[in-house]
Amino acid sequence: MKSLSKRQFEVQAKRHSTERILAACSASRRPALLILTLLFALGSALAQEEKPKVPGLDKIIAANEHLMFTGKVKTLDIEHNTLSVSSVEGSDTEIFPIKHGTHVYTSDGFRKKLDILSPGTQVIVYYDQRSDRRTITHIDLYTSETKRKEPHS
Repeated sequence: MKSLSKRQFEVQAKRHSTERILAACSASRRPALLILTLLFALGSALAQEEKPKVPGLDKIIAANEHLMFTGKVKTLDIEHNTLSVSSVEGSDTEIFPIKHGTHVYTSDGFRKKLDILSPGTQVIVYYDQRSDRRTITHIDLYTSETKRKEPHS
């Protein structure tokens, strides 16, 4: 007895079930049911066909995903190089790795230091995701934190 691969076994099982259905349909003489059943069996066999995976191929081909996360700064830990941001709704919290060269921009386009990111500051974090690694490209302040001067009276 020869051993079958998983794919060969599935095709053979589909073929046997189709043959049983055909036998039942020919006995009852219902050609429309026969055609529908045959199409269903062939369609399900084609839908389950999987392409073989090559180990590591998805890591080689996959490009960086450019993503963004909007929320409020929860904590900034410069010692451990992490930035914790909670979502606008407050339901999710994301932790991002920061580097010395991470840039923070105001809504006016001015570059600021990371020290401006105090808890509660609304930010948009732009980052690249590649498999399990995140890299921040830059951070935008959601609103400018500049105070307007009152006109002299």
